[in-house]
Amino acid sequence: MSSGQEIQDIHKAVVSLSVPETESATKRAIDAGLNRQEILVDGLAAGLLEVGDKWIKQEMFISHVLVAAKAMKAGQAILEQGEPEGESKAVMVLGTAQGDLHDIGKNLVGMMMKAGGFKVYDLGVDVPPRVFVDKAKEVDADIIGISLIMSICLDKVEETCKLAREEGIKAKVLIGGPATSDTVADKIEADGYGGFDAPTGVVKAKELIGID
Repeated sequence: MSSGQEIQDIHKAVVSLSVPETESATKRAIDAGLNRQEILVDGLAAGLLEVGDKWIKQEMFISHVLVAAKAMKAGQAILEQGEPEGESKAVMVLGTAQGDLHDIGKNLVGMMMKAGGFKVYDLGVDVPPRVFVDKAKEVDADIIGISLIMSICLDKVEETCKLAREEGIKAKVLIGGPATSDTVADKIEADGYGGFDAPTGVVKAKELIGID
């Protein structure tokens, strides 16, 4: 079996919403010696992105996206088992804004950031401004990444930006998600806008702190 076929098998398993097959296909790819980043980006993440695209086009339901995300996370967990700890290019603290409980996009961003060389501390959902800032201090983060789906939570993102400035931490605040934009970032004085999708977020994060 070619490496291309093994990646396709992972992709197909996620799109087919099969957690067991995603786990099995991921194990086969690892055993075959495939590059872990390729498995992550071209197999697992690409599968979830396709399901998300089908949902946007109303070809699938949100319940399908949730199952696909579960499959992706199962594959990622296997991928991370026994993975050698490489040198990280930068450190990110990641979470959704306080009051926002949507984590699919945030999880995908975290996954892609890891593939892009970031050490990611995922704080989960509904994260208060103080928790973001304190964790950034603790781990000497380069970036605080905030995912926002619900615009009603924007005031908490603005509060996080203000607190980060007041406390003089080095971490830049990067916002992303459907409820954000360049205009919103300027309005709340965030340091950057990471876009709507995870791959763009990685590019913007690297640009923000000046790394390749």
